[in-house]
Amino acid sequence: MKKTILLIDDEEHILRLLQFVLRPIDAILQVTRNGMEALAYLVKNPVAVALLDYSLPGMNGLETLQQIRSLKEGGDIKVIMLTARDQTTIRAEAKGLNVEAFLTKPFSPSDLARRVRELVERPS
Repeated sequence: MKKTILLIDDEEHILRLLQFVLRPIDAILQVTRNGMEALAYLVKNPVAVALLDYSLPGMNGLETLQQIRSLKEGGDIKVIMLTARDQTTIRAEAKGLNVEAFLTKPFSPSDLARRVRELVERPS
């Protein structure tokens, strides 16, 4: 069964870029545009990897990640956080919530694809 990669970002051009870059990976790509949408999806569907933007409407990325980790389904999800900010406090808090990687926008598409592929292919 194919693993699912959950894309959580409110910017349409970023979502299109992520889908284009990650399309070659043998996985299902699922798009959500905010934290509440992502949580609703996660309650009903298994996800291997989530790409989570920090700047989301409503709950920010860290608040969303805290909610994800509180779900029984959310503890094993590998998370890469994307942000336009490069703040040490955000990185420290994200690491405390078991973020696998932290990429600052603009990011290298090839680096992102490599990291996601490694996470998807890593045994659960």
